[in-house]
Amino acid sequence: MKFDHRYWVFIGSAAFFSTVSSATTLYLASVREHFMECNSVSAASFDAIGMVPSMVLGILLLIGVMIAIPYLFQQNEKAGFVSMFIMGIIVLYTALDAVNNVSAIMGYYPAYEIAHRILSLTNNATGKIVGTGASRC
Repeated sequence: MKFDHRYWVFIGSAAFFSTVSSATTLYLASVREHFMECNSVSAASFDAIGMVPSMVLGILLLIGVMIAIPYLFQQNEKAGFVSMFIMGIIVLYTALDAVNNVSAIMGYYPAYEIAHRILSLTNNATGKIVGTGASRC
């Protein structure tokens, strides 16, 4: 089975941004007294297995899911629009999460506000689908 090499750009980008997001979330949790995870799905995972194991497992699962996407749409040998679109949305979400955390740390509030509003919309949707509720922030 072949796998188009262009997909690795998406997978690497999502893994990078989710790693930055996880590291900055850990930093924020360590320096802020009343830190609260806004994403209700992540917060439920943090409560169940802990913050660090949840983040490591999330990054590993993210890579696995992104590898599976082209196979699900039978677009693994040649890059297809549907697979690239879905993977692009995942990369966008992880990038916004990283921007949200980094801008909060650096005190750049315009970028934080934009990223936070977009993330809140998506977190509300995923929380309702999974059943953990709306965004906590």
